[in-house]
Amino acid sequence: MTEYYAPLVLLFLCSALTSYVATAIVRQAAQHIGLVDVPGDRKIHPIATPRLGGIAIIFGFGFPLLLLAANPRAADLVSKNLTYLFAVLAGGSLIVGLGVYDDLIGTNAQKKFAVQFLAALILVSFGFQFEFVSVAGAVIHLGLLGALLSMFWVVGVMNAMNFIDGMDSLATVVSITIAIAFCIIAVLRHDAFSLVVMIALSGALLGFYPWNRPPAKIFMGDTGSLFIGLLLAAGSIARPSKSPTALIIGGPILALALPVIDTLIVMQQRFTGKATLGTRLSRVFTADRRHIHHILVERYGSDGKAIFAIWLITVLFAASAVLTVVGETKWVGYGSGALALLVLLFLRYLPRRRIS
Repeated sequence: MTEYYAPLVLLFLCSALTSYVATAIVRQAAQHIGLVDVPGDRKIHPIATPRLGGIAIIFGFGFPLLLLAANPRAADLVSKNLTYLFAVLAGGSLIVGLGVYDDLIGTNAQKKFAVQFLAALILVSFGFQFEFVSVAGAVIHLGLLGALLSMFWVVGVMNAMNFIDGMDSLATVVSITIAIAFCIIAVLRHDAFSLVVMIALSGALLGFYPWNRPPAKIFMGDTGSLFIGLLLAAGSIARPSKSPTALIIGGPILALALPVIDTLIVMQQRFTGKATLGTRLSRVFTADRRHIHHILVERYGSDGKAIFAIWLITVLFAASAVLTVVGETKWVGYGSGALALLVLLFLRYLPRRRIS
């Protein structure tokens, strides 16, 4: 894969620069036409802030990839992965459309899930899916169950990334960390296609970060968080060298543990309580202040401390993901993942108290 290093470095730099410039343009346009996020009960930001920054991230991700296609080696790489590329482009287009529509007009949970599951179905149909699970040396082929689990995984990751986008730069920092872990894993697995996708995503997020760091000058919105979630979900179940994908709690899946676990805990808390089944199901998808970033801001009274704590946990999970794909360090990776989980639960369940 050394022959790809020069174009990959160029791709990263081009993605970062394109995203940075595109964000400035989108921000100015959003301010001009009044597309701003107004503060509210759940909104931590103090002033109206332009949204739709996700469009700039997507442009920073996609435009440099088109330029890279002019490189003979890159074109050869694309030709070997046309099915994966088509799945990502088709599923991503649906999610971008959904995100833009939701950011501009707004939509309900039913319509969101319908489009998200359709995008997930496209990914699964073109090979992004769990095919077997290995238990004590025995291989169990999942068949249709694997496809269903994969669809729920993709939709779950998209929404987890959407839910964690509740504080200036938080989703950006978490996503960059996970994408970098996926880059390292792709190198270890000699998975050139995934490496290209994650390099482009990392660069686009880095270019967006200066505009999104506290106090944020623009938000990524659902357009950005859902698209990023789709790419990370696809990257977590991509098949290196067209080998079957195993359902293993390790590898890339571990890198996504923080947003996924936080979302599962919040959904469980919303569902629990005395009420009719319909009311409890409705509560699951009703926004509140139960997420880890809300808890840490309330406890420490500082956005910076909350972001740093969440980033450290993400780094631990990302490191565990990388370590588990190497046989010699697999159990060290699981240990790092267990430590990250303990820290996450410790911070979530400490008694809440506001620092004045």
